[in-house]
Amino acid sequence: MSRNRHGKRDSRHYFEWMEYASEDLDAAQQLLAGGTCFNLAGFHCQQTIEKSLKAYLLFMSGQTFDGHNLSWLVRQACKYNSQFNRFIGETALLNRYYIECRYPSDNWENPDRKMIQRNLCVTRDLYVYVCKLIYKNDYESEKYKDN
Repeated sequence: MSRNRHGKRDSRHYFEWMEYASEDLDAAQQLLAGGTCFNLAGFHCQQTIEKSLKAYLLFMSGQTFDGHNLSWLVRQACKYNSQFNRFIGETALLNRYYIECRYPSDNWENPDRKMIQRNLCVTRDLYVYVCKLIYKNDYESEKYKDN
């Protein structure tokens, strides 16, 4: 389940995954605020969710998970907490931001501000939810509550 890249492995520290997820969330918010690069804002939303879910799964299981399919990662999280079910539909839509938004495609419609705002709301909700589960209402869970 874990990647091995030239002798290096994914971090086994869930808090590092959450730190990187936080940086992706910041990037998505900044790109949206700048009014440009909506594709990249969507990518950072996808990355925030992926890293948050991987952090949660690592926290719960002690194992790293490979892959980028958000729907699959949500289903894995549901094994520990059925409340993750509420994210299934929205994360399925965000899966496309992993590849399609970064490479030219005839089948991709660039997102607009409204679409990215919606994606960002879902992303923030999932990120904050994972923070609450992992940190038990520590300061990180409050960081994006009202942004």
